[in-house]
Amino acid sequence: MLFVALGACTSASPVAELAPGIHGLTTHASTAATAARLGVERARQFCAAQGRGFEATRSEIGARDYKIAFRCPRAEGLPAATLAQPNLAQPVLAPSPLPPPPAATGDLY
Repeated sequence: MLFVALGACTSASPVAELAPGIHGLTTHASTAATAARLGVERARQFCAAQGRGFEATRSEIGARDYKIAFRCPRAEGLPAATLAQPNLAQPVLAPSPLPPPPAATGDLY
């Protein structure tokens, strides 16, 4: 039962295409750090499922939510820094829109 209680504390929106080649998602958790970690993990998983690299184009950390816009460039020829973990303490600023927060549906992700 402990797993169910902890699972209820996090949620994530589906990945949405915000612009051609730019995707985004929003996560919510009990802390901003957990929401950011979950958001980056989900974005990386999305890109990895396509056999591509990961590059954050914009992020925003709230009190208990995290919004990220990202792209999935072709993995070959990417500098090692592109594949490294982003510095979540410094938002990446770009003119990409952020996705809306997920609707409260009670679904667990």
